[in-house]
Amino acid sequence: MALEVAKHIKSRFGHLFEDVCRFIIRPDRAAYTIDDLGPSLFRLGEGLPAKYKRTDLDLVNMRGMTIKCSWFEPYETPTTPIPCVVYLHGNCGCRWDGLEILWLLKHGFTLFVYDACGSGHSDGEFVSLGFYERQDLATVIEYLHTQSARVRSIGLWGRSMGAVTSIMYASKDDQSIQCLIGDSPFSSLKALSKDLVEQHGSWVPNSVVSAVVKRIRKRVSKMAGFDIYDLDCTKYARHCDVPAFLFHGENDTFVRPLHSLAVESVYRGSCLHKIVAGDHNSKRGNDVMETAVAFLKLYLIDKMEAVEHARAQRKQKASDQDDQKRRKQLDHADEDEAAASDEGSSNAASPTTTTITDGVTSTNDDDVTSTGASTDAHGELDGDDDEDEDEALDRLTRATMLSQEGGNRALTDNNENNKDISSSGARKGKSTLKKS
Repeated sequence: MALEVAKHIKSRFGHLFEDVCRFIIRPDRAAYTIDDLGPSLFRLGEGLPAKYKRTDLDLVNMRGMTIKCSWFEPYETPTTPIPCVVYLHGNCGCRWDGLEILWLLKHGFTLFVYDACGSGHSDGEFVSLGFYERQDLATVIEYLHTQSARVRSIGLWGRSMGAVTSIMYASKDDQSIQCLIGDSPFSSLKALSKDLVEQHGSWVPNSVVSAVVKRIRKRVSKMAGFDIYDLDCTKYARHCDVPAFLFHGENDTFVRPLHSLAVESVYRGSCLHKIVAGDHNSKRGNDVMETAVAFLKLYLIDKMEAVEHARAQRKQKASDQDDQKRRKQLDHADEDEAAASDEGSSNAASPTTTTITDGVTSTNDDDVTSTGASTDAHGELDGDDDEDEDEALDRLTRATMLSQEGGNRALTDNNENNKDISSSGARKGKSTLKKS
């Protein structure tokens, strides 16, 4: 009997590893067609005169992967550049999800959406919940900065994985974007993995949860080439000065509101946080959207006008100072020539040549991404590097059975979903993984 129980527990651990790892690096890939994005020429509502267009384009990230993108803009080219909002989808999403904020066009913004690599129609086998996705975002931002005739300012709007990606990117390059909006970011992938183990494996004893997370960490590193412990959004938030608006569904049981509250509590820059109605995947209410529009207008339009005005004043002041400097130099040169002439020297005074150069500040940009898993910051990925997964399953099984014996309780097929064998207390029912 004990042998059968051990086999059953070991099998359940194997399924738990598979489920959590699949959520992190290979959830169900969003399927859609280009037709699902709507017509390339359209109006927002019947009877409205304004026309808009969608332009589909491909970009290539630093890993040589193709990113499928779409840009929604006014049909008639504006006479001046206008602000652009970049939408970043969740781990099970795609650029089609960005259509939920297409109404931003009516407020004077353009909308840029794309499939992160590993999602939708873009290249890539795995997602990484932000680790590699920030490379894709860096490629998009770099492209938009080449479109200065069309783009006045840039804001980010990310959901779950996209929100974390936005914060990670903004912490390294706060000059290329003006603001960000984050819907339901998680505080760290380590904490989220622990939550997933507890939700999806309610039968796992508390004493074993950390060991399970370590095995998940090792498997993800081997399959997708990154360390889940490196995805700590709070660490990046501590260095982020880009103004942020974060919100979270009050009934979100997948990524709990405590995650985004933890991010907000350490955010270095200006950060507005709201708990809103709904769960992780709910459509957000009008109150949230009204706040978002006001936030975007403040930082992408109003403050940009103030910045541009101040910049023009500084430029004019510098120009006036340069003119004064040149006049003084000419006056000094005239005085020198006059003095030389009065002396009647046989050797003519050499004219003074002064080179005036504008100060140029060279900035060495921080690398916003890493191309592989880092082990230096955390040491070894696991204390049992020589232990294969089957041995690890045996070890976790023994620990679980010892926990059972300590509580004088045995797992059976009839009560495995409603009894908790944890020595530290019962935890409730098994949750299914939901889309981010």
